[in-house]
Amino acid sequence: MRRLVVPTLLLAAVLGWHGRYVDHPPLAHTGGFGEPTCRRCHFEYLPNEPGGRLTIRGLPDTCRSDTGYTLRVTLQHPEMRRAGFELAMRYADSGRQAGQLEPLDDRVWFDTLRGVWYAFHSLAGTELTAPGKAVWRLRWVPPDTTARVVLHAVANAANDDASEFGDRIYQATTSCRLNPPEIIRPSNESSERFVRIGY
Repeated sequence: MRRLVVPTLLLAAVLGWHGRYVDHPPLAHTGGFGEPTCRRCHFEYLPNEPGGRLTIRGLPDTCRSDTGYTLRVTLQHPEMRRAGFELAMRYADSGRQAGQLEPLDDRVWFDTLRGVWYAFHSLAGTELTAPGKAVWRLRWVPPDTTARVVLHAVANAANDDASEFGDRIYQATTSCRLNPPEIIRPSNESSERFVRIGY
């Protein structure tokens, strides 16, 4: 029995780590505003290693506060067996929370830290949606103000061995101008003239 003590403790430590992060990664690990990324633990490979890719779709260059936006986070790597992500939407000038994040299915959960809401994978969300591919969807409702908003995202293309080794970390950043000042519309006469000269 004595010889089983150390292996048992090691196994418990591994399972405890796996159980903690598989459905709730550490918050504030997006790489934005001085935050670390998942490479703090998953450090074997350099970030954004060739062969994989993290993409964010659904956030245009210009956003309006009267429109909600469906964000699509896609992670791809041919050797990936399980996946996870984390992202936050914040004002570019202050790092404060910008707008509201909402789930669209059970693959995405949310939690807050120091006033910032983070979206991340649930346990169901760690399953791949296709071989070598994981997709997460969520909705962002912008605030009613004029500002630049930045999205920082990080994702883990994991090998599913319940350890921090053999996993690849990818980062992506995108932003939008929220409610930029509208161009003053000319009168009907000047508007017609404006159109005729080809603008």
